[in-house]
Amino acid sequence: MSEYVGFDVSKEETSFCVKDVSGKILSRGKVATDPAALFEALRDHCVCPSRIVLETGTLSGWLSRELGKLGIAVDVIDARQANAVMKLQHNKTDANDAALLAEIARTGFCRPVAVKSAAAQEDRILLKARAHLVRHRRDMQNTIRGLLGSLGIRFPKGSGKLAGREALEGRPELSTTI
Repeated sequence: MSEYVGFDVSKEETSFCVKDVSGKILSRGKVATDPAALFEALRDHCVCPSRIVLETGTLSGWLSRELGKLGIAVDVIDARQANAVMKLQHNKTDANDAALLAEIARTGFCRPVAVKSAAAQEDRILLKARAHLVRHRRDMQNTIRGLLGSLGIRFPKGSGKLAGREALEGRPELSTTI
């Protein structure tokens, strides 16, 4: 018997729905958002899943890779495509979203997307973190320049510490803070 599974993933819990070939709901429930818990739910509620679907999101790459290590193939679909279908439902709940994802798995309405490797995700995290830190450093420098400008102190551009110290000479209350 072919079964189709939809996982609606959130940070703490994942709703799941299992449908048969005709679209009849065979099982549904909630489990912790953890690969081992999802594996147990599949083992307890499915005989032979033909396709398992979850939407793209923060945890989708990790869950897909970890379930893959357990021998379970998961299709990750574009959340924007799934959302276009989900807008049609009147009562939006996690359980209904899981049922709709199971229906998408059954009908093949959405194609799967490529899941990035863990190494690629780590590289992306490092690049984003660096960009975030650089942006905040720039914003802090601009804020300090603006605040000091209101006192008539011209804080030089650039990141030279020496130039900043010279601008604050004779102002110990400011130089300890800035």
